[in-house]
Amino acid sequence: MKYRDLIILFLMITILTGCVEKEIIDDVNLITALGVDLVEDQKIKGSANIDTYIKDQPVTDRVIVEESKLARELVSNMQKQSPDPLVLGKLQIVLFGESLAKQGLTEMVDTLQRDASIGERLLLVITRGEANAILESDFATLGAAKYLTNLVLQNKLNRDLPRTNLHLFLYQHYSKGQDPFLPIIKKNEKSGSVEIDGLALMNEKKMVGEISNEKLLFFKVLADQYTKGAYTVEMPATGESVGIKSIASSRELKVVSTNPIKVKIKVHIEGYINEFTGKKITPEVTGEVEKAFKEIVEKESLALIEKFKELKIDPIGIGDDLRSQSRAFLIDEWRDRIPELEVDLEADVVITESGVID
Repeated sequence: MKYRDLIILFLMITILTGCVEKEIIDDVNLITALGVDLVEDQKIKGSANIDTYIKDQPVTDRVIVEESKLARELVSNMQKQSPDPLVLGKLQIVLFGESLAKQGLTEMVDTLQRDASIGERLLLVITRGEANAILESDFATLGAAKYLTNLVLQNKLNRDLPRTNLHLFLYQHYSKGQDPFLPIIKKNEKSGSVEIDGLALMNEKKMVGEISNEKLLFFKVLADQYTKGAYTVEMPATGESVGIKSIASSRELKVVSTNPIKVKIKVHIEGYINEFTGKKITPEVTGEVEKAFKEIVEKESLALIEKFKELKIDPIGIGDDLRSQSRAFLIDEWRDRIPELEVDLEADVVITESGVID
């Protein structure tokens, strides 16, 4: 090919690429948040949040609502209400109404994973009541998508939510040794704000149970790693309250036996005291706090595992550990054998320093 022909070809590619980019940015409506609810006659209602940008003005939300019997038809039906094509390439979060989650999310999640334009880090959440009511809330200048994604990510990084997104959800679902879980959010009727309201426990993409906010710390200790966190310990002997901050944790699981199924879980937790209602923090007080927190972690963590056994689910991935550590363990039998699981759990709690001025 001649040099001149190469120049012409390069210019043509550049022009065509520029046209495609202009069409994507200027001539489409980007869905940034999507709500899906179960309605009458086994139909699903989709609520698509579209960010509207006007020069020198804060972002505003527009919500398009449509109903369909098939998840794949929702966005297609919404096109009738949009002057420009609707696309999912910038979708950041999907909200599933609680009624739909309890019936099952199989069709909707399958639709999401088959769309190549949707990223694997897409956030999934369950809503109290209808997802539509959440998206219709007032999110001020942030917009629904940014507010809700910030809410989930901030509580994952700095509080008690374990890591979760579309990629992890699909991995947990298709793994025979772990089950998915998703954050629950709700609208506070008094303040009008949206907040975290626990964790949904899933089985076959169906919500079968939940964990309250008060128990999330213990779930995260079992299922994930803490890098930041906080917890208030009530001292049983004196009635004093101790605030523990910057909690970091790790978990180690060892298989003791596969017949019967026995495992030993050791969790290591570190943190420092940042608040104390007593007079002075002494080494003796620190030791008492470590002992009290250790007992709380062990008791609450074992209670969660008993809950999982009753529901015959494995959200913390014990089955995956059993499969990786023992060739004698048959993963296909794990679901039926979950209730016979025996767990020896030990918490190693270390209070590294005090952030309180005596």
